[in-house]
Amino acid sequence: MDGAVMENSISSGLPLAVVLIPIVGSALAALIGHRWEKGRDYLVLALTALVLLLSFYLFRLAWQDVVVSSFSVGFGDLPFNFRVDRLGAVFNLLSALIWFLATLFSLTYMSHEKRLTRYYTFYLLTLGGTLGVFLTADFFSLFLFFELMSLASYLLVIHTQTREAMSAGRLYLFLGVGGGLSILIAVLLIYHFTGTVTITPLMEKLALIPYRGLIAVLLIAGFGVKAGMVPLHIWLPQAHPVAPSPASALLSGIMIKAGAYGIIRVSTVLFTPAEGEGSLLWAFPEKMGYILIWFSILTMFSAAVMALFQSNAKRILAYSSVSQMGYILMGVGACAYLGFDGALAFGSFSMHIVNHAFFKAGMFMMIGAVFYRTGELELHRLGGLWRDFPVTAFAFLLAGLGIAGIPGFNGYTSKVLLHHAIVEAFEHHHLYSLYLAERLFMFTGALTTCYIARLFISVFLGQKPSHLAGIKKEPWNERVVFAIIGAAIIFIGTNPFYILEKFVAPLVAAFPFGPHSFEHLTNVNFWDIHDLQGVVAVVAIAALIYIAGTQTKFFNRKLPAFLSVEHLIYRPFIRLITLAYTGCGRALEITVDSAFINSPRLLVYFCLGGRMLEAAAEGIFVGSLGPLKQTTYRVSSLERSGLYFSRLFQILNAVLLWVYDWWLYLLQSFFKYSKEAVMAVFFFLFKMDYKPRGRLFMIINTTNFEYYLLVFFITLIIIMSLQLFR
Repeated sequence: MDGAVMENSISSGLPLAVVLIPIVGSALAALIGHRWEKGRDYLVLALTALVLLLSFYLFRLAWQDVVVSSFSVGFGDLPFNFRVDRLGAVFNLLSALIWFLATLFSLTYMSHEKRLTRYYTFYLLTLGGTLGVFLTADFFSLFLFFELMSLASYLLVIHTQTREAMSAGRLYLFLGVGGGLSILIAVLLIYHFTGTVTITPLMEKLALIPYRGLIAVLLIAGFGVKAGMVPLHIWLPQAHPVAPSPASALLSGIMIKAGAYGIIRVSTVLFTPAEGEGSLLWAFPEKMGYILIWFSILTMFSAAVMALFQSNAKRILAYSSVSQMGYILMGVGACAYLGFDGALAFGSFSMHIVNHAFFKAGMFMMIGAVFYRTGELELHRLGGLWRDFPVTAFAFLLAGLGIAGIPGFNGYTSKVLLHHAIVEAFEHHHLYSLYLAERLFMFTGALTTCYIARLFISVFLGQKPSHLAGIKKEPWNERVVFAIIGAAIIFIGTNPFYILEKFVAPLVAAFPFGPHSFEHLTNVNFWDIHDLQGVVAVVAIAALIYIAGTQTKFFNRKLPAFLSVEHLIYRPFIRLITLAYTGCGRALEITVDSAFINSPRLLVYFCLGGRMLEAAAEGIFVGSLGPLKQTTYRVSSLERSGLYFSRLFQILNAVLLWVYDWWLYLLQSFFKYSKEAVMAVFFFLFKMDYKPRGRLFMIINTTNFEYYLLVFFITLIIIMSLQLFR
């Protein structure tokens, strides 16, 4: 559902400018940073502020039932277009706002770090790629910006270049590249079978091809990697603890939304019929939505369980991000499942995307502020910090109440809508499995409340450890950032009907949902007694789990490593692929060796066969015809011919055996004198690419990656800059 077709559209270079400013600014930051560090910081702050202002203006244009599109640049037959509807404008404005707040926070947090010029360069490049994802008009352009975002953010993940950071970055990069290839294959299949890659309803064309299921799986898996959907989430718990806190805030608050945005466009636009109500083609998106609902339920529940058993504050927030993405994707799945009647589900995940960006990005920055001054992330080494961090502690409490879905805070509004969406999905066909999904949804809410309460109490309440004496006070910029986030959480939570009327309803109205479904959304009562009773039940269950877990010290137990997705799925799969690959190579080697070794033996058998044929022929002719001169002459001729060929084969056999012996001798000599050197070179290259252990490997790896990114980004800047002069 690409929405109701807008009455008017205007051509504008504003989307291109919004994307191009941070990309070009990254080059300026790299040039200025080597000579004037303060100027570099001010430049980055000014650029993110400018992008925020332009994004707000773009948001106002798109909100007036106007589609804003730029000129296009062609890549062969594939376009490179910008087109902004209300959904893209919301994502764009939200990203620009959180990025600006993260920049303010970075001024203090990153002041003690090294390689700041590189950090801010790729910080701006990542911003350009992320905004490009939300402003493009087709899946090919979306893929290009998605790759730009993924590759640039790799340098943010490995910023410290420790062994843990390089390992997490390697996993992040491999999964990102794999997801990108999955998206590219799907986009090329769409273009091959439909002749277009525009983000519009194409179910009429896709229904005629046999590969629509494969295309859906490739797209959802590719975007699901970035969204952190189980079982593609394994990079998140490793990347967040090692990345700088501003980067973690952006990874969790914004960049995983890019993956969710792709899944939204696939499930609620691409795989939907254009005619809307009454189409028989809704059957496929309904099945896809049902599967997506259960993947989302698995994501939110399993990640919440994992968060309970973590002792590192950032790892708790990382698993929390995975769980919250499960909430968002559940709303997306319910929307696809309900089809023409999915207005309430669409509004639910749209609202939760905004709420999650505020409380989760804020939490990462708040924990980052604690880590910056204490150097601690382990819960048992923290405590009693609310006196040293009064604003941070209060803002974290607000964010925690928001993510827990407590009435009066932003998370409550979206969780009410999400709960109504899953209930509506159950009532669509009254499937018992969806009733079970709704029960797991509620229980996951209790787990969320429990691990957030444990995190807040462990960090800010209780007795402060003696080694945390003499902590510096919060600077002004942190207080401003956290105050803005706290104010947004309270404003959204205390004005749910205003947000529904002014934000959610107009956003959903841009999409062609049924009038009955839209009316159901606008008539939602956030203060319904059943919803409030649900909150009381969730808090009560969370309190019981927390008391039982802390009293028995159950949360302090480490889950067995073999129960992780990495050990259960990924490592066995890689071993299987390796075994299959090496097995094929071994089979080929045996075949070639057997053919070479057995060829002389076959010649020997052939020679012996010639002698036997000669003897048999001589016996037949001599025995049957008697002592005739003519026959004797013929037998003698046959004997001489057989003897000639027999000796020829024997000579050829000897030559082949001699060549084979010399070949084996040369191979043995070669490996005898070069085996150690070959293995040394092999393991050097292997370590450099896959197992970075020393400083040299890290430097070479990072330098090569930066070089390739630089070439790619310069090419992209030239292409987009040429557009301004058309």
